[in-house]
Amino acid sequence: MKRSLALGLSLTLLASPVWATEKDTLKARQDRLSNQLEESKKAQDETDAELDITEAERDAVTTEIRAVNERLEGLSEQIAVQQEEADAARTELEETRDQLTAQGQYLDSQKALLSERLRVLQVHEDQSYLQVVFESRSFGDLVTRLLTAQTIADQDRDLIHSYMSEVERLEALEARQRTQLSFLKQKERELVVTKQALDVAAEQKHDLLSELNEQVELLELEKMSRAEEQALMNEQSRIIAGQLEAIVTAEREAAEAQARAEAEARAKAEAEAKAQAETKAAAAAEAKGQSDEKATASPAPTPPPPAEAPTNVSGPATSFVRPVSGYVSSPFGPRQNPLTGVAESHRGIDLVNATGTPIVAAAPGIVIKAAPATGYGNVVFVSHIVGGAVWTTVYAHLDSITVSSGQTVSAGQTVGTLGNTGWSTGPHLHFELHRGQWAPGQPNAVDPGPYIGY
Repeated sequence: MKRSLALGLSLTLLASPVWATEKDTLKARQDRLSNQLEESKKAQDETDAELDITEAERDAVTTEIRAVNERLEGLSEQIAVQQEEADAARTELEETRDQLTAQGQYLDSQKALLSERLRVLQVHEDQSYLQVVFESRSFGDLVTRLLTAQTIADQDRDLIHSYMSEVERLEALEARQRTQLSFLKQKERELVVTKQALDVAAEQKHDLLSELNEQVELLELEKMSRAEEQALMNEQSRIIAGQLEAIVTAEREAAEAQARAEAEARAKAEAEAKAQAETKAAAAAEAKGQSDEKATASPAPTPPPPAEAPTNVSGPATSFVRPVSGYVSSPFGPRQNPLTGVAESHRGIDLVNATGTPIVAAAPGIVIKAAPATGYGNVVFVSHIVGGAVWTTVYAHLDSITVSSGQTVSAGQTVGTLGNTGWSTGPHLHFELHRGQWAPGQPNAVDPGPYIGY
């Protein structure tokens, strides 16, 4: 393949001088690629550093969120315990209140007896024990009366004291339980407030983590895009190096062919001069009569017919063909991104047709890349020499790819089929035309419409 390419180039060099300037063009392009590749590597280093910092921040926030979640779990458990304790205290308080109610009902039932005893005591409070003694019919009756009066008095006192003691006990218990319940509810409120603050902090941490995750995704996407850019530029550089090597080989073969032609011309001239000398010598001998026999000089060798220049060798392409038929849904230039709604510069044109429609190369060239790429989906990049200048075409969002990297293609040759892969909103071909090599940021992109009849 390399030899046939070199031979084709050598024939073209003999037929047209355009390849002499192509070598300088390719060298300049290779130098620009080297500079752009170096810049891309520096940018990727910066992206890698920023990605490391962002990932470290994300890890730190993740650790903080884990700690907050652990605190929230602990608080939830404490709140649950407090709620259980508060429920128990509330139950005890209800039981104490029930006891107070029952005690009140019991004392109400004893109130009549107590009231009667108090009335009797009030009525007879001016009677002395002497009256009791004098009214006694006997000593035994006296003793009985005294013991009975003492017993009644003791019972009355015990009843009153028991009533007051039980009431005081229950009221004190109720007060303690109310205080305990109030303490527990206050502690529960404090825990709830703390938990609410932690919930807010956790939500903020989650929002920050979400932002950091988005930044990491964008940086990883940028890193992946940088890697793809560098791979594409490396491939372009490799192909340019091959083209330069082919040109050097063609120049060498052309020089060798020219040397052979000059040598053959010199040999032919020497043979013709020798033949002419022999003819002159024979004519001189015949004129002087020095020989009876006529000297016959050898006829001069018939020179070979000049080699005809090949007529079926074509030079570099001078125009582009349309890669696919269809209508333009999004022209070259400013627009709003259909996916994000953000204003952008559309660096190609979108040609709409049915999925599976063949996509053809716009000019002869060499495939730089034929694989999926970020944003482009399935994409084919082709490097061309058109009118003695370097051009690059891009065929994006393909459903399938039918060529491979490094393959030589002709104008109109199928490179894939129309599809909807990558960042696409419907089946179409995103077609780009670059005056020179493809570069990050697509600074060399031109409107392909006028070149392909749109």
